[in-house]
Amino acid sequence: MPDGRSLSAHLWRPTGAEPVPAILEVRPYRGYDLFRPLEEQYLGAWASHGYAVLALDIAGSGQSSGLLADEYLPREIDDAVAVIEWCARQAWCDGQVAMSGMSWSAFTALRVSARRPPALRALVLGGVSEDGWRTDIHNLGGALYAARVDWAGVMLSLNALPPDPLEFGEGWKDQWLARLAANRPWIEPWLAHPARGAYWADKAFSLDAPDAPDLPLLLYAGWADKYATSVLRIAAAWRGPVRTLIGPWEHTVPSFARRRPRIDFLGEALRWCDHWLKGADTGVLDDPPLRAWLGEPDEQGLTGTGRWAASSWPALSAPAWTLSMTGEGRLGEVEDQPGWDGRLSLNPAPKTPPALGVDRYEDAPGSFDFAGAEESGASIVLTDPMTDDVEICGLPVLRCQAVTSSPGGQLVARLVDVDPHGRAVRMTTGALNLMFRESFRRPSAPPANTPMELKVELQATAWRLKRGHRLGLVLSADGWPNLWPDPTAARIEIPARGLALTLPLIEVTGPWPSPVLAEPGKALRADVAELKWIDPDREPLLPSGLPAFAAYDSRSAAHHLPATGTDYFSAARFELSLSDDGRQATSARMSRTVFQRPDWRVRVETRLVVASTPTVFEVQWTVRAEHDGVVVYDHSDAVEVPRSVV
Repeated sequence: MPDGRSLSAHLWRPTGAEPVPAILEVRPYRGYDLFRPLEEQYLGAWASHGYAVLALDIAGSGQSSGLLADEYLPREIDDAVAVIEWCARQAWCDGQVAMSGMSWSAFTALRVSARRPPALRALVLGGVSEDGWRTDIHNLGGALYAARVDWAGVMLSLNALPPDPLEFGEGWKDQWLARLAANRPWIEPWLAHPARGAYWADKAFSLDAPDAPDLPLLLYAGWADKYATSVLRIAAAWRGPVRTLIGPWEHTVPSFARRRPRIDFLGEALRWCDHWLKGADTGVLDDPPLRAWLGEPDEQGLTGTGRWAASSWPALSAPAWTLSMTGEGRLGEVEDQPGWDGRLSLNPAPKTPPALGVDRYEDAPGSFDFAGAEESGASIVLTDPMTDDVEICGLPVLRCQAVTSSPGGQLVARLVDVDPHGRAVRMTTGALNLMFRESFRRPSAPPANTPMELKVELQATAWRLKRGHRLGLVLSADGWPNLWPDPTAARIEIPARGLALTLPLIEVTGPWPSPVLAEPGKALRADVAELKWIDPDREPLLPSGLPAFAAYDSRSAAHHLPATGTDYFSAARFELSLSDDGRQATSARMSRTVFQRPDWRVRVETRLVVASTPTVFEVQWTVRAEHDGVVVYDHSDAVEVPRSVV
């Protein structure tokens, strides 16, 4: 790097001496070892199509020197800009660079594009947000995600791992000890900045800045992933050529998704990059602005049955379907039926389930329990059965008046699809911390017993509401266990008159035929051997100390990499618990990672516990590290973060 630091990267190149365009992916996820089996399946494939691919460990992660203190800091962006310039100067590069990736990689690439490095020519980004406060693992409408602690625990663990001496070389242990000494849970600054102030604005990408970039951008996401919401926002405001692809997938590369149908995403990315970096006529500009999967949910919320639809975006002329309350428990079009003068009463009554599922953010459609919702104080209103199929695509919005019993509260809205047998599937969720009813930047307590106007933006969704099915709106005053409980336990009353639910319908006008997307090709096989994880009953994770809790055990990973001669093991557990009659909560993440080969063995265990009181968040953490069976670091600490608006 220009200042003398060294960053590590994995480079794939096509055979031959001709210079080719470069694809840069930047991430903190240890592509040399933990993520190598995944990355070799899709990043290496670019090289066989005439691209050099550089996968970079950001400073302080993996095999790169330095320390990693938080997400998307200026040095990370500076480094990525410098690496783009470095790539363009190499003999194997023709001077052109594209950035690709999803999640963290895409977040960074979007922010790098704002610097306008001359060699950067195109972007292929998935699961990305321009505003981490608004759409990420932190908040939903200003209401705190409980699983935010889970992700902070992931990074506490990753930041405690050493570089590998085979790759890093001499000084690896000093670098490891420096990382351990500097490692603090990122949940501390996140909790200390509950509003969207300067801390979050400095990390955000400004879509409306006068000098916002106009690079060609291919966006992708899945309807089972919260980032479909931010991807649609970015696509609507992007100033350069942009195409968007949203399927039924979870937060992953579409070629490897569990939710079907999968697609040949490498083929789509190559069409984009071949056009903009090689001048090939691949027809990408003839593609519709938005290709979206419209699914028909089954009882589990899977949407593998459906169709691909083509649409303009932003869908300025798309029709909208607005529903209001037409009677007690009834939702309909007011033009057809008289309104209702009643009120909905929402009483928070959070209950901890026996166990937590894999979807701890309510991102993915899934089966919905009406009886459980009513026991938790929710109100449910339903339409009459559909007389024709209705195709919904976009960002639903709920507007209503509300009165709270105390100066606080959170309003949670869910849309459900109810089949003729009464089986319900939750399609999307939105929430609003009432402290942020007027501004995300300047929260203020709502006055008790005073009417106020509310707007709740639900997460993006697309599905076909079939003939004979009913649409349900479920309103609650709490979102536990996905959202942290509101400390005021405020009851909310909503007058029926004035409630309006606006649903965006798919815009079918335009010159585009129905999209046809290929099945994924055969992925490159990673050179990896599966291993059996250490018996968790014999070697349990560090205890959380929570009394009565619900838990989710992350899928244990264990593999052997012949390239490094090393066995890799990882396991984790996430727990949640309620206290103070549901007004307070505790969340904990425990993890273990082990690297071992005949001449080297390291073991890292971490624990992060966050508990709320009426006035503070208590943050406690432990990091314990061993090298060849000897403890080299064992540290526990605690801080209190003042609690104000969440």
